[in-house]
Amino acid sequence: MVHSFLLRTPFYLKCFLLSLFCLFSLSTFAFAEAPQAQLKQLPTCKGVNLVEEMRIVEPERYQKLKRVADIEKNSNAVLWRIDGTDGAPSYLFGTMHTTDPEVTQFSEQAKTAFTESKAVAVEVANLEPAQIQSYIQKNPGQFFSLKGPKLNDYLSQDDYSYIIDLAVKQGMPKNMIPLLKPWFAYISYFQIPGCEAFRMSKGLVSLDQHIIKKAKLAGKLMIGLESLNDQFSAFDALAPKHQVTLLQDGIFQHKRINDFYFTAMQLYKSRQIGMMIPLSIAFGKNEEKTTAAMAEFLEIMVVKRNKQMFEHSLPLVKKGGAFIAVGALHMTGRHGLVEAFRSAGYDVTKIN
Repeated sequence: MVHSFLLRTPFYLKCFLLSLFCLFSLSTFAFAEAPQAQLKQLPTCKGVNLVEEMRIVEPERYQKLKRVADIEKNSNAVLWRIDGTDGAPSYLFGTMHTTDPEVTQFSEQAKTAFTESKAVAVEVANLEPAQIQSYIQKNPGQFFSLKGPKLNDYLSQDDYSYIIDLAVKQGMPKNMIPLLKPWFAYISYFQIPGCEAFRMSKGLVSLDQHIIKKAKLAGKLMIGLESLNDQFSAFDALAPKHQVTLLQDGIFQHKRINDFYFTAMQLYKSRQIGMMIPLSIAFGKNEEKTTAAMAEFLEIMVVKRNKQMFEHSLPLVKKGGAFIAVGALHMTGRHGLVEAFRSAGYDVTKIN
């Protein structure tokens, strides 16, 4: 049943697109682009900046979050220069997976770094629809619970009904909803607001996709640091109880999804990357459960993947002239890529 469903509906493409958002690490899917004049008229996503709201309404809570964010290493920049070889310098570039025009437009420093580079590395280099379809068809167990507990077994009736309403409105056959694994339901319905999904559906692409297109047009060597299996198996490796906690948080926060998305964009633009995770925990339904779930999420989705990204990008940096563009959260902290290259003996300098 799952195989035939995947073959006859475009739902899996939409879920794939939403599933890689990230905080947390969304690669992008390339839609056919509409005329540029038409794309420029599309409304951008607006909302309330939750950090500023907290600063005014709950100043003590804001100061607590700020202290946590301020001690996060390397969280105040998205572009870093790597020196230490006889060849040309390389660059680390932290992306945010959004179509926001202020994000997708390269800064002058990023333009220079990209132009100077010979090779470009991204998370997943090839996201062709046929490749994605084939992967999900061959690995339905990563996305759907074919054996064991079903989605409704994990949730209250109210929460499950909430998901049913959302999923059916977005084209999901009702009989498939119980089969969704909690992580897949979470990233499919509670990470991207409708305004952003609409912009993507009309042909706008994210910063990551712009980088891939620019690299191909410039004839640069294009390298993927991960495979589809690396990304999807990481999500699936989360403990079920933590998957459920994240899903419950998504339902709890859903009425303010535009505000969460808008706030993430503002934090990226102002180079306050260290505030993203503390903010997510602060607005969780149950702080203790959310803290535990986010700890495992970060260990599996960020720290472990950082190790692989570092190992796969190191040969490029040794040659010199590499532009490594991955989600901004992969730059920060003592286990981030910036510290990984410093520990390997390279000089890593903040640019922007």
